[in-house]
Amino acid sequence: MNFEDAMKELEEIIKKLEGGDAKFDEATALYERGATLCEFLSNKFKDSKGKITKVTELLGSILEEDFN
Repeated sequence: MNFEDAMKELEEIIKKLEGGDAKFDEATALYERGATLCEFLSNKFKDSKGKITKVTELLGSILEEDFN
């Protein structure tokens, strides 16, 4: 699953829960799935942030070498 698909599914879960039409068991299952998706999204975001930081640092060191 990719980030965008997980976000879309989480948004759908939120709409269902906010609608208030879900029975208790369904709402519980939706909440559990939503929590799993939140964890997945958080991990993907942290991983991407780490990659961006590494690339930024690498580019900074390359530029620093070029101008010194």
